[in-house]
Amino acid sequence: MSASIPPIIWLRAESKAFEHRTPLTPADAATLADAGIKVFLERSDARVYPDEDYASSGCSLVDAGTWESAPLDAFILGLKELPDSAQPLRHRHIYFAHAFKRQSGWQELLLRFRQGGGTLYDLEYLVDDDGRRVAAFGHWAGFAGAAVANLAWCGRYSTELLELASLTAYKDKG
Repeated sequence: MSASIPPIIWLRAESKAFEHRTPLTPADAATLADAGIKVFLERSDARVYPDEDYASSGCSLVDAGTWESAPLDAFILGLKELPDSAQPLRHRHIYFAHAFKRQSGWQELLLRFRQGGGTLYDLEYLVDDDGRRVAAFGHWAGFAGAAVANLAWCGRYSTELLELASLTAYKDKG
């Protein structure tokens, strides 16, 4: 990459059902844009932040799924797995791929990178100087997991006193 060409980050739309999270907030996108990094955002109605917030932060909005035709020097940023495909992967991808722990589909995924000449930066292995994971569940994740486990366990029983509704997504109030 030449010093005269600004780096490119391409935030892809997540393809996994019920995924609303994003690895890049509009405020952080603005910080990147202010530093001279070109940020492209794939439109998504599912993302927790509206597309307009990113546009106001200096991002260029593009259609969902266009990361495959992004410039080859772009970093493709996501959160969860890529859509199923046999297409070789040519770009540098940053996301939780779960490939190096040999989770389901790992061989096919790494083959796609090998065939396309792309690079995988798995966020699971992003560590600080002390070897601690940088992108990890926060303090409250364990409490949330325990609450969901309790709801699932209680949901096995049906009584007049215990009627549990199914879980639904809701907007953060903070």
